[in-house]
Amino acid sequence: MFPQPLFFRSRRLAAGLILFALTFIAAACHGAETEPQNAQSAPAAQSPQAAKQNGLMLDTARRFYSVSEIKKFIDMLAASGGRFLHLHFSDHENYAFESALLGQTVEAAKRSRYGTYINPKTGKPFLSRRQMREIIRYAAAKNIEIVPEVGSPNHMNGIFTLLTHKHGKDYVRALKSKMADDEIDITRPESVAFVKALIDEVAETFNRSKHFHIGGDEFGYSAESNHEFIDYANTLAAHLAAKGLKTRMWNDGLINSTVDKLNRNIEITYWSYDGNPADKQAAQTRRAMRASLPELTAKGFSVLNYNWYYLYLVPNGKRDFAHDAAFSAKDIEKRWDLGVWDGENRSNATADTGKIIGAALAVWGENTGKMKNETIRRNTAAPLKAMMRKANAASAAKP
Repeated sequence: MFPQPLFFRSRRLAAGLILFALTFIAAACHGAETEPQNAQSAPAAQSPQAAKQNGLMLDTARRFYSVSEIKKFIDMLAASGGRFLHLHFSDHENYAFESALLGQTVEAAKRSRYGTYINPKTGKPFLSRRQMREIIRYAAAKNIEIVPEVGSPNHMNGIFTLLTHKHGKDYVRALKSKMADDEIDITRPESVAFVKALIDEVAETFNRSKHFHIGGDEFGYSAESNHEFIDYANTLAAHLAAKGLKTRMWNDGLINSTVDKLNRNIEITYWSYDGNPADKQAAQTRRAMRASLPELTAKGFSVLNYNWYYLYLVPNGKRDFAHDAAFSAKDIEKRWDLGVWDGENRSNATADTGKIIGAALAVWGENTGKMKNETIRRNTAAPLKAMMRKANAASAAKP
């Protein structure tokens, strides 16, 4: 029988509760989130004075943003001293980028009155390759790198939906994991080859980028099967390295028994130690098995701080985002710094900021509803500025 997965799908639920939790806290305060290189060879250590790689992650899979709107985020990011924009355009809800491999092309699309391309089979919007190149050129002129994310093994239903329309259910079923319907089979050569082909297609457009994010969050695994994920991540990292691209991925699948076999050149975007499950026992089990952020840096991995508690914004169309974002900015200023990696760090000490290469504020789009994009961008400015100031302060810290 397949072992019980160590990671259950809880991230979106946890992220969706963040703004509610922040408001509750605020009320309490006022009233009472090539081949793999030798896994043992670590990259050069980060100097405490080295400039940090700080940026912004924008979820464009669940919330569509036009070219002009993304340019405004880039302007805001550049003004705050940021260095990269991480585009999360691939998830369960949508694959928001043109893809001949997936059968989503401008030739077959409809155009809205605002010029947005709409896939007629899914009704979902996407950016064309031409539009994305325009964004990339604009960002490059402001010294901002665009980092694409094509996530796997989980969060692939947007891709599976497009493939079903193009090739049929049997084709997609053959690619899927036998254990989880929303995951790709990372042990099947044909499935791995498909992911590589999709990466190739995306990398062709993102030809100015130095990094490529492969996902790796919220998938089902057991301690016994985790080595399969490590092999998969190493395979994709080697494929990207051959293109001159450095791999980034989420920390969910990194457990102490297998992490030493992971390619040290993979950069880790660390968002949560345990994935914030409702079950306390599950949280304890994960913390006992997973690698902490300090453990990863001690092993020579380059890690970016994406702390879900302080650095996740989940705008909610039913709430006052301006109020929540303002509180978030104040909370970052008062209680977060680059070494705060485990939620509020109530049970874990801060990490050595000299060994953390940067941080990112993440803006998720699943709960935005009818909120205007301008409202989201305008109210993201203060938390982003606060995060950048605190994270960049670590670059100037004395050893």
